Amino acid sequence: MKTLPLGLALALLATQAPAQQMLSTASPIPEGAEKRFCYYEGMAYSEDAFVLMVGDNTVTSTVSTVQERLLRCHREEDGSLKWKPQSTFSTNN
Repeated sequence: MKTLPLGLALALLATQAPAQQMLSTASPIPEGAEKRFCYYEGMAYSEDAFVLMVGDNTVTSTVSTVQERLLRCHREEDGSLKWKPQSTFSTNN
């Protein structure tokens, strides 16, 4: 088994800490990405893309309603992309 001199081992540890700190504070979304994509459930969508959200109405236990909402990735006046509702459907089960 090879051993490292104590000074070399400490130098390696000292250079590793700033690199780990930089990785932990880095954002997974690149700068300016809100002007290029809409995000939904970890996926990036381009302008004019559509997403259908489906969910149960959990407001009351006596009514069983399923809501569907169609969203479109829309460019705002400031240049950013945001989801804009296109239509909403409710069905009773």
